Amino acid sequence: MNPIEKFQLKPVTTSASLGAHQVLIVVLDGVGYKDIGTNLTLRLSEAAEILPVAAYQFGNAVNAAFTPHLAQLFSGRLFRTLQAHGPSVGLPSVEDMGNSEVGHNALGAGRVFDQGALLVKKAFETGDLFRGEGWKKTILREELKNGSHTLHLCGLLSDGNVHSHIDHLLQLIQGAKVSGVRKVRLHILLDGRDVSPKSALEYLEKLEDYLTLANNAHFDCRVASGGGRMFVTMDRYESDWRIVERGYHAHVLGDARPFLDPKSAILTFRKEGDFVDQDLPPFVIVDDGLPIGTVHDGDSFILFNFRGDRAIQISRALTEVQFTGFPRKRFPRVHFAGMTQYDGDLKIPAIFLVKPPLIDQTMGELLADARVPQFACSETQKYGHVTFFWNGNRSGKFNEELENYVEIPSDLPPFSDRPWMKAAEIADATIQAMKERSFRVGRINFANGDMVGHTGDFAASIVAMNAVDLSLGRILKAAKETNTIVLVTADHGNADELFEINKKSGKVVKDERGFPKQKTSHTLTPVPFAIYNSEVLESSVTFRSDLPMAGLANVAATVLEIAGFVAPPFYEPSLLVWEKKNSGSSPRKEVLSSGVVSSVSQNKDENFASGGKNFDFAQAALAFRGTIATLRGPHGCPWDKEQTIQSLQRYMIEECYEAVAAAEKISSSPHGARDFCDELGDVLLQVFLNAQVAEDEKRFSIQDVFAAIDEKMVRRHPHVFQQGDSEVKTATDVVKQWDEIKGTENSSLESQAKSLSLLAKALKKSYLPTLNYAFEVSKRAKRLGFAWPDLAGTFQDVESEVDELKRELFVANPDWSKVIDEVGDVVFTLANLIAYLKDAHPECESYDLDIAARQGVEKFVARFKEMEKIMQERGVPLTEDSAKGISLDAWNELWKEAKLRRYR
Repeated sequence: MNPIEKFQLKPVTTSASLGAHQVLIVVLDGVGYKDIGTNLTLRLSEAAEILPVAAYQFGNAVNAAFTPHLAQLFSGRLFRTLQAHGPSVGLPSVEDMGNSEVGHNALGAGRVFDQGALLVKKAFETGDLFRGEGWKKTILREELKNGSHTLHLCGLLSDGNVHSHIDHLLQLIQGAKVSGVRKVRLHILLDGRDVSPKSALEYLEKLEDYLTLANNAHFDCRVASGGGRMFVTMDRYESDWRIVERGYHAHVLGDARPFLDPKSAILTFRKEGDFVDQDLPPFVIVDDGLPIGTVHDGDSFILFNFRGDRAIQISRALTEVQFTGFPRKRFPRVHFAGMTQYDGDLKIPAIFLVKPPLIDQTMGELLADARVPQFACSETQKYGHVTFFWNGNRSGKFNEELENYVEIPSDLPPFSDRPWMKAAEIADATIQAMKERSFRVGRINFANGDMVGHTGDFAASIVAMNAVDLSLGRILKAAKETNTIVLVTADHGNADELFEINKKSGKVVKDERGFPKQKTSHTLTPVPFAIYNSEVLESSVTFRSDLPMAGLANVAATVLEIAGFVAPPFYEPSLLVWEKKNSGSSPRKEVLSSGVVSSVSQNKDENFASGGKNFDFAQAALAFRGTIATLRGPHGCPWDKEQTIQSLQRYMIEECYEAVAAAEKISSSPHGARDFCDELGDVLLQVFLNAQVAEDEKRFSIQDVFAAIDEKMVRRHPHVFQQGDSEVKTATDVVKQWDEIKGTENSSLESQAKSLSLLAKALKKSYLPTLNYAFEVSKRAKRLGFAWPDLAGTFQDVESEVDELKRELFVANPDWSKVIDEVGDVVFTLANLIAYLKDAHPECESYDLDIAARQGVEKFVARFKEMEKIMQERGVPLTEDSAKGISLDAWNELWKEAKLRRYR
């Protein structure tokens, strides 16, 4: 999605105004919602005599744990689920599990952006990746083609599609081979976290099969080093630089335990200790006792992970001259590129293969612009998710004064040994902030469900869920004490499915010992969403019924509404329906003067309570009307306060033109939809502003504008709004009926036109832009016979008026009023010429004087740009000052040269 003009948050101004409530979003990381009938706590609350065992049989730690506070939320009135995987968070397919990065992006951004996996997939499919600057700078180097230097490819070897995909690696290898690279070394990180815990050999086998076919006398690609992702290279948030140091020593220096091939390394480590893939120690591949893939000055190095959090630190270690993370011993200067840019603010890395999503106008940014105090808190493992990812992959704060970010230092892994992690400390900091009322909108993340879930330890995950529930209960208690509204959700599933399930049979997969096979990856289950303490709102709320597949992106608009703001129209819609408490109003119908019930007006109360779009439209319209009224008010903008109906005319014309131009490019331009939306908004601005001026002058209001157009559309479409048989079956019938009804009406404009006899039809077009209006008058006059019957006579008028203009201009003391009068006459004769051509020559039917004039201007602009280009090529770029020093003769010569270039 492309950037949209900056939105300014405005308070809700409807009768359901919410006030400045304190709102807290709680993200239960890795807590999916499934098989709720097997939830132990809910069954206990029902005093069931037989407790469920399915949660234990299928490894659902969420349901197996004793979580009374979650159970209260799950069974409450304001509870539903949200989609948190696949396209709902910007991933390629419904088979792609969500992850914390994309989940928090969606939560914070309020809409869905194509994410790393999808962007990279498209870049490979279109070939854009191989045409980009990153590829050129990193791969298309003579040193790689002659074999004097090496290309290194490093990343996660799996098809988890969370940090990387093995297919991307294979395509990079093929692309390097096609580009003439001679020597490639692979530094593979083993997954076992987003895929099965001990699946590394499957991916290694696929890679080696591919290399067997790819390698030849001119192309040498081999695995050089590797290790488990949680022990080697892929640390995040600087929680343990030792992880990155191990990877750097293995990949760059060749300093790790040596093996003859990667399969031997994996099998040896598994035999020596009960390692799962993600925890395997580092290894290097050697030949004659020497590592085969160390990194040296002038080599190229591509990190093919597309997700940023676990890519930033190794990127820094390989690129930063002033580096303090750990002693590097040796720092080769390499041509480094990331699969994408992992941190847009810090420009890490400077060179990348695929442009990352541009996520702008996040909830945090809009709240900061509106000067709303915010709070964010988590422990180190998820701190970046409630800050960096929440803010659209942006480092730092939007407003240092208004934003309070609290990081609780995490324990070092393994988290299964301390599954309570830092839940209590996060609750402590949050409750303190709640009681101090130091924020209006806050967000926190409990990491336990995800981090402990990734270990595959079912027992530890149950303890993790107990710890989260205990801390959540303390926060909910504080919410009652502080009148805080709490929204509880999750970013994806994990702890809800810790045993592998056979998709066909639905049974648990057993290992060689007969135990359930651990599952350490995320799940495809929906996530919970609950609202707690809504009683403090002045209006009662329910969930909309028309958003069954709503996802995490819908949370932002929901939060903004609860906090008392109108959400941006480009956000995914709020999940809520608002009803004024104790309103006591009954449905009513409003009948128009013609006796036809308006499709929009009928049963207003039901429309507002239904959760449909009418409420959203009304909110947006009221908020915008308030904005315009403020601009015109006593303390408003001086310019806006001075405008009149007459002074706004040229702006109305300009905005309509720009909207028409944008509409023509809506399909051909990558930004077409955004631009058209933007220009329609500008037209709407003029509508509201003109109506506000009229209201200030006590003429009419914007409500009258809406009522007038609604009444007109109903009146002129009886075949739609009146019951009974209708002869209107086709679009042609509609036009005929419209003209018949319009002919019976007697507006002031039409009465004026009728009083002017034969030119009446042309005069109805007087609202058109001047050139088109001139053409309509000329066309009507020609049909009445008042025009030359041939081209010679028509063109004679043009020459005659040009001659008269010349006579008025080239005299000692011109009468400037006559000069402009003659200019007008010249323009009208051109309209006569267009009318003649359209009437006499069918191939000229599409001619439009206004468009022709615009094209003439654009032709001049294009040729002037060509002149600038010529001067640039000559090493004398045109500037304001240098251009003024060019003689007119020199300009004319440039003009001729630019004109000739068109025909090259």
